[in-house]
Amino acid sequence: MHNQLNPEMPPAFDPELVLAEYMRRKTIESMAGPLLSLIVHVLLVGCIIIFYDPEPPAVQSSIELEMKELEVKELDQKELEKLEELEELAQEAVPTVERPMIVTDSATDAIGDVAAAVGDFSDQIASTDDSMNFSDVLDIRANDSPLQLSALYGGRTDAGRASSIRKFGGSVATERAVVKALEWLKSTQNADGSWAPGSQPAMTGLCLLAYLAHGETPTSEEYGATVQRAMQYLVRHVERLPNTVDSKQRVEPYTNGIVAYALSEAYGLTKLPNLKPAMEKSLGLLIEGQQKNGGYDYGYARAQRWDLSVAGWQFQAMKAGYVAGANVKGLEKGIELGISFIKDVAYNKDNARRPMGYSSPGGGSWGMQGVGALCLQLFGEGNAREVRHVSKVIADEHVPAIVWTDPKLLIAGAHSNPLYHWYYETQVMFHAGQNSWKKWNEKMSNLLISNQKHDGYWECPPGLRPDPATGKVGNPGVYDRWYSTALSCLTLQVYYRYLPTYKMPKAIAKEEKTVLDRLDEELGLSL
Repeated sequence: MHNQLNPEMPPAFDPELVLAEYMRRKTIESMAGPLLSLIVHVLLVGCIIIFYDPEPPAVQSSIELEMKELEVKELDQKELEKLEELEELAQEAVPTVERPMIVTDSATDAIGDVAAAVGDFSDQIASTDDSMNFSDVLDIRANDSPLQLSALYGGRTDAGRASSIRKFGGSVATERAVVKALEWLKSTQNADGSWAPGSQPAMTGLCLLAYLAHGETPTSEEYGATVQRAMQYLVRHVERLPNTVDSKQRVEPYTNGIVAYALSEAYGLTKLPNLKPAMEKSLGLLIEGQQKNGGYDYGYARAQRWDLSVAGWQFQAMKAGYVAGANVKGLEKGIELGISFIKDVAYNKDNARRPMGYSSPGGGSWGMQGVGALCLQLFGEGNAREVRHVSKVIADEHVPAIVWTDPKLLIAGAHSNPLYHWYYETQVMFHAGQNSWKKWNEKMSNLLISNQKHDGYWECPPGLRPDPATGKVGNPGVYDRWYSTALSCLTLQVYYRYLPTYKMPKAIAKEEKTVLDRLDEELGLSL
């Protein structure tokens, strides 16, 4: 009876029950955190599923457009530096440039640089690349940017020069001869920027053309000061000329044509604004002096007589001015007249051996053959029958007969200097096509290299036949060394001076197209 338990009394303490309850509570507490996290993640996933839109947002296209507008290509640092230099040059007539320091006493180091630049060329007689394509077309649209050269001058950069020498048959030897000539010209420049003891404006124009052909400008490290002084001299010369060829002050067409040619190339290559007025004035004078038949004569006389030799420099200047973007009234018409003059007046199809004439149709010298054909090529008429005729005659008859000293040749002056003839003929054959060029180049380049003087200049090949009137051998002139050197240098620069203008035949142009339209097509222009 005493052992019965009181139902209202709490149960006795049981350690095992307490421990079990403790473990249960700890288990619940330990699971609470992960369970809550699971619930939150389930809710987030649910929200994503509910609110997810597979279609792109409407503003996506605008974002893409904005990104494209932000794609900006920065100028190369070298181009920016070049622009700053040229902007400074444009602030005055022709800028004053300090003569660069010369670290060598001769052209040896310069020639070494050339050899390094074209080190993979053959140093033997020049030969052409048989795979070269003479159907390359020039795009010579004028532009006003000093940083972008016209494609006509593309071969005058360092890279372009090396590539063109390799492609068109030059060699280390040809470029070495050019550098030696430029060094000699630099050392003999007069204090006023001119060259030679006589006929300075014309000689300065020719010598400047040789530097420009090598890509030299007033900013060039080695020849900048030389080029600058020559440009200054020519600008001053033109400023002193009258404003019309009918002035009492005589304007010499040989000189003015060469000066206009040099200034046009100088402006086309540099875009220095001070050169443009002088370029356009000299071009304006030669346009005014053109005859009705398209030809020219001494003193810009507009009578019956015409002279293809005089005309040649005027036509080359026209082409250079056209390329440079000269704003000269009548320039386009002058080109059209020049083409018709060569074809209809100077050319004689019945004279099979010498179809181009000096002052009458046909029968001219080899130089006159070159003048007529080259000017047609420069005017976009490279495939004309007259050009094909002359090119074939030169290839068939003159190439085999070329020698440095010709006992049959009378040297009566600059126009009879064989280097004058070869200057024109070399360009004709270069533009005529691969087969014609290869034979000519192999002979002419070796002839010039082997007859260059040690100091770097050339002299007129000796004419051994005496003048019937005086019994004496003719005198090529006091300016001969500079004249012969400039012409020889330009001849050896043909590889990169201009790219070949020869084109394969195209469909015959429509009759309503003008000569200038066809010229633009030949040059790859789309105006």
